[in-house]
Amino acid sequence: MKSKSSYVVIDTNVLISAGLLSSSKSAQVLALAVEHFVIAQNDQTWQELETRIARAKFDRYFGPMGRMRHLVQIAQSAEFFQVAADVNVSRDKTDDKFIGLALDSGAKIVISGDPDLTEISIYKNVEILSPAQFFERFN
Repeated sequence: MKSKSSYVVIDTNVLISAGLLSSSKSAQVLALAVEHFVIAQNDQTWQELETRIARAKFDRYFGPMGRMRHLVQIAQSAEFFQVAADVNVSRDKTDDKFIGLALDSGAKIVISGDPDLTEISIYKNVEILSPAQFFERFN
């Protein structure tokens, strides 16, 4: 079992998916991640989470206070880091912030369902795992 002082980076798509359906694989992955790690966040990743989760297409899943509850639950399991790493590795440059956060926090794992990240597989000793791969390893 990993020490709770170890960090993990979770892509926005996985964090939002975990809040949409409490019985989903993403929700199970988030629960496992919180059990074994501290979630690393920075201002860029948190801002992306807040703005994306606020999209109208998610209204039917979250209800009046559901978004706020989900964000609070994530924040309670997170530690924030300053942005320092300058990474330029993903096809989608907006995804580089997750790998940079892993480097800044010392996280060895990024969990993402985004093919632009998962195709990288490993970068400077940071593994990029799909939710299914993470679940298989830590369940």
